[in-house]
Amino acid sequence: MCIKVSRNVSITSWNVNGLFRKLSGDRICKLDDENFSNIMTSDIVCLSETHASSKDILFYNGYKCFTNCRQSKTNRVWGGLATFIKREILQGVKLIDKTMSDMMWFKLDKNYFGFEKNLFICSMYIPPSNSSYTMRTNCDKQIFEKLEQDITKFSLEGNIALIGDLNAHINVSESDYITNEIDDSLDDFLPINYIADAVLKSRSTEISQNTNSYGKQLIELCISAQLRILNGRTLGDSKGKVTFFNHNGTSIDDYCICSSGFLPSILKLKNSFKVHKME
Repeated sequence: MCIKVSRNVSITSWNVNGLFRKLSGDRICKLDDENFSNIMTSDIVCLSETHASSKDILFYNGYKCFTNCRQSKTNRVWGGLATFIKREILQGVKLIDKTMSDMMWFKLDKNYFGFEKNLFICSMYIPPSNSSYTMRTNCDKQIFEKLEQDITKFSLEGNIALIGDLNAHINVSESDYITNEIDDSLDDFLPINYIADAVLKSRSTEISQNTNSYGKQLIELCISAQLRILNGRTLGDSKGKVTFFNHNGTSIDDYCICSSGFLPSILKLKNSFKVHKME
């Protein structure tokens, strides 16, 4: 996925399913693959499921890499985040939180980039609810709790953008906002200072999928924090393209979600958000 947050800043997210592979007994890094040269043109590139350990040195020319790896007691490493930021914009970007292994928060300075407000970007990965890691550690609950806390805190200072593989399935009928005609029954759910807003268009999706538990939590988070899903809502992704392919089928698991107040900065740009199909 690629999102343009201004004419000068673009962000790409990709679940790489492991940055390393074995070839003739050698450990080869995918950063040398042609697919990477095609995506490593954005100013910020967020990779998830790198399966890289803290001992691995990740390098790509012209970028500085920030990593967040899970601690493992075995030689096998799962999860892992790597965010590459072009050195020419490093002065305006700051890593502000990586206390949880599946999340990294970056602050884009409003003065440096010419935004009205600071932009807080969270590169993240939520492990599947049925994975052994999730069931053993209850990490999904921890991730959503911290995400809600962080959004509440950072929203006081600027706009929010969440991007990554969230393993969430959201049916297109699920609305991520409430119109100006607010039902009185929602009074206990919404913040006291909640201001109802409208969205330019409803979302579209290429496929039909049922909303899972993660999807329900994301929708609730979007409504309470006034965040909006970009998938299926921009000129670059008007159909809501599939983001996950395997032998079992297809789904939309990867999302970009941002503050409703930041939407005009994105939607006014051509191809402001699009989903790439990797060969």
